[in-house]
Amino acid sequence: MKSKLKFTYIIFRNVLILFFVLEIGLGIFYIYYDNHNIELYAEKIIASNVYDNLDDESIKEMFREVRSQDMQWESYLHYRLKPMNGKHNTIDVNGIRKTVNPSIKDSTTALKIFCFGGSTMYSSGARDAHTIPSELSQLIYTSFPNQNIAITNFGCHGYTRATENIQLQKELIKNNIPDIVIFYDGVNEIISAYHGKEAGIPANSSNRRHEFKVAHSYKKRIKMMITSSNLNRFKNKIVQQVSSHSAYVPDKRLKESLAKDIAETYIGYVKLSKSLEHAHGFKVFNFMQPHIYSKKNLTKVEKEYFKEQQYFKNLYDLSYETIRKNSLMSKDITFVDISNIFDTEEKTIYIDFCHTGELGNLLVAKKIFSYLKPELDPKRDLQN
Repeated sequence: MKSKLKFTYIIFRNVLILFFVLEIGLGIFYIYYDNHNIELYAEKIIASNVYDNLDDESIKEMFREVRSQDMQWESYLHYRLKPMNGKHNTIDVNGIRKTVNPSIKDSTTALKIFCFGGSTMYSSGARDAHTIPSELSQLIYTSFPNQNIAITNFGCHGYTRATENIQLQKELIKNNIPDIVIFYDGVNEIISAYHGKEAGIPANSSNRRHEFKVAHSYKKRIKMMITSSNLNRFKNKIVQQVSSHSAYVPDKRLKESLAKDIAETYIGYVKLSKSLEHAHGFKVFNFMQPHIYSKKNLTKVEKEYFKEQQYFKNLYDLSYETIRKNSLMSKDITFVDISNIFDTEEKTIYIDFCHTGELGNLLVAKKIFSYLKPELDPKRDLQN
């Protein structure tokens, strides 16, 4: 009996030692691997010529900064960006990215424009001065140099319309009332629903579910240690390499399920924001964003992005089409589908399947500005 126990102990000890040796070894490997991948990705971006007036080293610095960004817990939102004082990415103590605001003359009396969205509104892959909100601010200043306007970029990686509505409500509770609210959505609503198999849930909500009450369960602690280990990451990579993604086929069942749920949930949050609009007297604009599947003329590198993510295409097409056909959306002048904004562009716009370079941000800002312009024109107030 003692010999069996001793043998079991030796096996357990050796397995445990092997686990930690492999875990530490893979950890060291992944530090190098991840940093190397960022450099390779930056080289690919440089070769695509998506940045015309930016030197190679600045492009690499910009993507290193994005890779090094971290999150911290935020009640009701799950997380927000940690402060950062990078060369190209500046994030304040409230998790808000810097917006270049040449129109601000007096911040206490400025007309407030709040911009909500995910990483595309945050503008990953762009310098502070070339985010969508910064480009929009500079367009406003050029047309209305005497206006006193402040734009805030609330965009954060992975945020969905559900999260953004909560962000807005938190500001309203603090009596931080905007004059204009811009929502820029579509991509994360579909990604989060696809991975979570449920529409309307925050990105990575399954991780938060697994973490719930982990301090009260040794079983959960062990499971989390395993699932978050480098060994598990290695295993998942092997499985991913062996298996192949197939297109997300829009069959009859899908038409009645996930795509419909995504559309209805998005529309529900639009309705909710409109009720806040009426209660607080601000103006809401809802922009449905472009993505790699909605651009007609793809460049060579954009075709690669398309191929890498093509299994999402059908779900995007069906979800967007369902939203467009909704009677409320088709009649709502504040709902604007700009998914086809890059159709006539021959240059490379995208840096992956949904994020755009600085040219893309400028084009999006110009389109948004064309809808905001009547609201900002001082002559309109005189006429009213």
